[in-house]
Amino acid sequence: MDIKEILTRVGYVRNTANLSARKLSELIGKSPQYIAQIESGRIVLTVEKLIQILEVCNFPIERFFSANIYDYNVDKELENLIQSLPASKKKNLIEFIKNK
Repeated sequence: MDIKEILTRVGYVRNTANLSARKLSELIGKSPQYIAQIESGRIVLTVEKLIQILEVCNFPIERFFSANIYDYNVDKELENLIQSLPASKKKNLIEFIKNK
């Protein structure tokens, strides 16, 4: 994941939490322009600040770094359902998907 993708994801997290850049900046104790400057790439985002942003937005770090941040909840639900299946059902599902 490159820096551009990380900055895009910060914007997604903020929007998902229904926060303006100004409000999120205030919530993490920074100047009103701080988040806007991060999202535009004008200032460097530290790991510590990223974690703080995720915490304030109540956004799981696992989801932030997942392969597909947008489908994460669906992927997790599917994963949990598959894990709960007995081995024979898992094999049937594999065969069904392969033959589709």
